[in-house]
Amino acid sequence: MFNYIKFAIFQIIGFISSLPLVRKFTKSPQKYSSEEKFKFLKTQATKSLDLVNINLNILGKERVPEEPVLFVINHSSMLDSFILISSTPKPIGVVIADVPTWKNIPILKHWIKLTKSVYINRENNREGIKSINKCAENIKEGQSMAIFPEGDLTWVKDPKSLVSDFKPGALKIAYKAKCPIVPMVIKNSLNTYEGYEPIGKINSKDVEVEFLDPIYEHLENPKLKTVELAKTIKEKMIDEMEKFRLNNPQIKEEII
Repeated sequence: MFNYIKFAIFQIIGFISSLPLVRKFTKSPQKYSSEEKFKFLKTQATKSLDLVNINLNILGKERVPEEPVLFVINHSSMLDSFILISSTPKPIGVVIADVPTWKNIPILKHWIKLTKSVYINRENNREGIKSINKCAENIKEGQSMAIFPEGDLTWVKDPKSLVSDFKPGALKIAYKAKCPIVPMVIKNSLNTYEGYEPIGKINSKDVEVEFLDPIYEHLENPKLKTVELAKTIKEKMIDEMEKFRLNNPQIKEEII
């Protein structure tokens, strides 16, 4: 539990110390760029992972287009949001489950708003569509967005899968925004965090993150069904994870 205690204390200290930034950005949000607002979160995420010796090897940043995109990420660990923020080469807003846990965390809820992150209600289709439209609007205004389309942790949905089935409606964001989709594969993060609760055990691991080639198929063919595109992206992710397993047989058991 020592890693978890260090990690938790660092979050408390880090976010309390960010209060002056929150006040500054909230008072004059238009005065500051997305890069300036995102810098604190990226630094906090990177230092948090370093503190517990979760080492990232990031591949494919050069594949990410300059234009705003929708990042689509697999989801094996409670720490994947830290891995995402630490790895991404540009500021992002994140699509977050509309649950009280996130909305009630002091200070963090202000950062969620400042980065144009969007809550999505998975139980109410009408509210879900509003969230999708808001994400698309953010992208049109220049803010890249990121989503975990599995909707939950992989091993919670399907313990035998490397990547579980997507909620294909999430990809509608890219259709409406008319932006590229960049699949982002997180490999070997499964056991970085043991458990499904706010308090768990953090394990030091080497994690590989890879940005795959951007996808434009939905722009070239707007009639392409989201179900088909979701299947294609999922298969690409699984292929990369399988390659990782073959190249790293010593950790094969850790990512099954």
